[in-house]
This record gives sequence, structure tokens and C-alpha cells, in this order.
Amino acid sequence: MFSNPSPRGRQGFTLIELLVVIAIIAVLIGLLVPAVQKVREAANRMSSANNLKQLGIAVQSHNDGVGYIPGSWEGRGTILGASQHFWLLPYIEQESIYKIGLADTSFYPHNTVAVRSAVIKPFLAPSDTTTNNGIATGDWAASNYGGNYLVFGDATAGWNPKRRIANIQDGTSNTIIFAEKYGACAGNGSLWSHGNWNVPWMSAYNVITNANPPQAAPTKAACDPTRTQAFGSSGCQIGLADGSVRNVSSSITSATWVNANNPSDGAVLGTDW
Repeated sequence: MFSNPSPRGRQGFTLIELLVVIAIIAVLIGLLVPAVQKVREAANRMSSANNLKQLGIAVQSHNDGVGYIPGSWEGRGTILGASQHFWLLPYIEQESIYKIGLADTSFYPHNTVAVRSAVIKPFLAPSDTTTNNGIATGDWAASNYGGNYLVFGDATAGWNPKRRIANIQDGTSNTIIFAEKYGACAGNGSLWSHGNWNVPWMSAYNVITNANPPQAAPTKAACDPTRTQAFGSSGCQIGLADGSVRNVSSSITSATWVNANNPSDGAVLGTDW
């Protein structure tokens, strides 16, 4: 008797089958990548919102402890000049950097490399890609949260009006104190410890100088250092004087943007607020 030959074992996928598998994998990746990007963007925005909230609480704590909001550029005692970000350091658990700055014998904390190069996590938005791990230029660290000059400074009283929270006439929930900003911008930078001798290098903005609303995710080269910037299409996050955080669309009108930054103009904010 003749036995039936044993069936040959399967040798592997055919070319067509491999192409089908590759196509399926490509489709799945195409579906997953946008979803992952959205999740990452949402997480980054939440982290940035937490930073803005922390800074808002720090401003309130400074107001309660010292008696006023820190100036955009302020001298105290033997310290001839430091930014509002420097004066907020003790209120965001950065006491060590603060003490190093106070010990600077030149009377300018930023002259100490350990101060100006300190990368402070609550000052950085995860979505910003313009800096080198928080360093904007040379050995200067950035802040992605520009201070509103009309609150921390004053058009008539200068860099340090010693404004109090209670004196924000338009209400703390209607007044912006911080807004997101690129860390490095068109050859300039938002440097948290920089002085008032060169405003485009400060972590600040002034709607009197530039009344335009936040830029809509410009390139680093097209960034305007006198304005704030949105990191994505969803808009620019801002911190208000009451410690809350909200999102502002880049399509907000200039009038509403200026009114929201002015703490005492008495204007009713527009419907685009």
C-alpha cells in the first residue's frame, strides 16, 4: 500500500499578505498618532495652567506678606534691582536661588550666574520648544509667563507702583497678571531675571507699547517679543489676579485684550472675553 504524502508545512507569509499587514499597521499608526498628540497637548496645557495658578497664588501671598504686588523691576534695601519673578521665588519653593541672589555683592542678583541660569520649573511651559532645556540664550534662563506691566508696573508710577490686590479696581477676576510667552523670540528672549534696561529681554509685556492680542503660534523667527504668544491653535493661557486661569483666543479683539490687562480702566469686557 502506498501512504499519502504528508502535507507540507506552511513556509511563511506571502508577499501580498505582508503588504496587507503593513497597510493595516500604517492605518493604525495614522489613527493613533493624532490621538497621542492631542493627549500630550492637553497634558502640557494642564501643566502650564497649574504653573499659572501657582504664580497667581504666589502673587497673592507676596501681597499678603509684603503688603503689595512685586514691581516689574524693584529695588529693596541693598538689592538695587530685581524682577518680579525674582521676588516671587520664595513663594514658589525656590528659597535657595532667592538667597543666592540676595548674597550677590554687585546688588543685582542676575549678575550671579547661578541665579540667571537657574531653570525654574514653575516658570516653564512644557509646550515651548524655543529654548534649550529652559535656557533662552547664553546662560540666561527663560520664563514662559510674561508679567503684565500695567499690574506689576505703571505708566505713570514706573516699574514699582507697589500696587495692592485690593486696589485692582476692575476686579481680580477681570485682570490679567501673567500670559504665556515664548522663551526665545526672534533673537530676543523672555528672561525671568533680566533687568529693565532692555524690555524685549524681560519676561514682561506692555499693552501700552503693543496693543495686539497674543500671536497664534508663530514661528520662533516670526515671534514678536513685545507680545504674548499662544503655543497652539487652542489659544493663549492667562493667569488672573484672583489666582484663576483661563484660555484666550488669538482672535480676541485688541480692545478686549487691552481692557483685560488694564486693572483700572473701568471698561466692560467684550463678548469675546
